[in-house]
Amino acid sequence: MTPGEILIAMNCALSDGRAIALVSLIESAGKTPLQIARMLVDEKGIAVAGSLGTDSLDKAAAEATIGVIADDRLEIVPRTIDESRILIEVARPALQLVICGGGHVGRAVAAAGRLLDFQVTVIDDRAEFASRERFPDPAIKPLAGDFTLALRALKVTPATHVVIVTRGHRHDEICLREVIDQPARYIGMIGSRRRTTTIREHLKHDGVSPEMLRRVHAPIGLDIGALTPEEIAFAILAEIVLVRRGGTGLKKSAEGPMARAR
Repeated sequence: MTPGEILIAMNCALSDGRAIALVSLIESAGKTPLQIARMLVDEKGIAVAGSLGTDSLDKAAAEATIGVIADDRLEIVPRTIDESRILIEVARPALQLVICGGGHVGRAVAAAGRLLDFQVTVIDDRAEFASRERFPDPAIKPLAGDFTLALRALKVTPATHVVIVTRGHRHDEICLREVIDQPARYIGMIGSRRRTTTIREHLKHDGVSPEMLRRVHAPIGLDIGALTPEEIAFAILAEIVLVRRGGTGLKKSAEGPMARAR
């Protein structure tokens, strides 16, 4: 497998919002091979291209790669399989944050998302709330127009995180209907429990499955007592990080040494 073939296959996966791993054989039976064998493995453990030399090693390496890709905290991981040493290097797509609503909360979420290196898109049907003047950061893309049309024009992938914070529940529901069956990594919608329950019942009545509904984080964000738009934004981003990294959301200090002081 040539470097050019590796690059083409990687770019194809990343453009679809999928992580992919380059697996290299770096040692076999205690010896470094004269020519390093490589293969590309996707998130499902399927060898996309290349080989490490034998079917059995390819299969074992692919199975080991599934867990590495699934753990968002891992990037470069060595593994030992029988008498072979492999190196798994994960390439992950750029993180995408799509914000429906460019009001005070949406603006704060966009700023917080940039701190975490998300590529941000802000959609609002009011031109003044999705303008370059309101979002001067070139890494934030404002889209002014109908929510439905704008969302349909976007490519939603497993690297996409959707935050729905429009000015009213009617628009929230419109946006949720457009993305609930998309492969987004995270979908969150603002609103009180009463309001989000009403929207849930509307979608259930229209045939949206419980599995789809359970994907939605609503009311959005972690409960940190947030009041201001900036605090709400950090509560939302904290929940997104929790979903990505697999945290618990609990206070680390609760069982720490200071808490156990007598």
